[in-house]
Amino acid sequence: MRARSVAVLFSLFLCLRSATSQTTEAELKNRLVGKPLYLRGFWREDSLHFDSYGQLIGKSGLLSFTLCGAEVDKVRLERDGLILEGKRVGVEFKGKVAKRVVLQVGDRPPFSDEMMHIKIDPPADGDFSRAVDTIFADDLPDLAPVLPQYWQRFARENLSSNSPASATPVSSSSGTQPLRKIGGGIKPPTIAKSKEPQFSQAARNLRYSGKVLVNLWVGEDGKPSHLAVIRPAGLGLDEQALYAVQQYVFNPAKENDKPVLVELNIEVAFDVY
Repeated sequence: MRARSVAVLFSLFLCLRSATSQTTEAELKNRLVGKPLYLRGFWREDSLHFDSYGQLIGKSGLLSFTLCGAEVDKVRLERDGLILEGKRVGVEFKGKVAKRVVLQVGDRPPFSDEMMHIKIDPPADGDFSRAVDTIFADDLPDLAPVLPQYWQRFARENLSSNSPASATPVSSSSGTQPLRKIGGGIKPPTIAKSKEPQFSQAARNLRYSGKVLVNLWVGEDGKPSHLAVIRPAGLGLDEQALYAVQQYVFNPAKENDKPVLVELNIEVAFDVY
């Protein structure tokens, strides 16, 4: 009789624990609606389906984080899962200040807002918070640690919630000579072949202009490496700038008529005419 009572009490405890862990629609609206969210996985698709752990079901291409903001407008908690609807949001940079802007679709005016539809399968205990936290970052400081390497210098200095990290000295990966700064007896490299950058579709739709400052190394062979964004434009233009500069060919910098490895900055301009 006592063992049966213990079993009943234990079952009741599990039921109460499960009930208290369930997420309500009101809680989800408070967590998501009107918040400056970003997709942690940088997914390209606007219609996304996730399992109860927040893992993507199916496939999606990837985008720059500057095209992966989300503005949730509607939250519906249904029997077969959580449904979120809203708009895809981009990030423009004015100087080093980020500004969120709703993206638009279409090849010519009038454009419409780019709508998103996200479904999350129901977890066994009814608690959607874990999946939501896996899918969304709450703001740029939360997203900064998982950005690609070419964003990390800018993120540490401008997006992180911590104090800017002190600069880490860099050294040549070639092992033949140290990384040099242009000036003194070092003649700068010159561009032998350049590549015209292409607008991202989002920037084109919004008729957005900007300039991206890229930091890079130019090797003794005239090839660029270690590219990083140090002053962004946003809306996907930064990756387009990096792609273009990666294809540059340089006449290498020289010291005493010998090619040397140097670091320099190149500005890539995107102008809408």
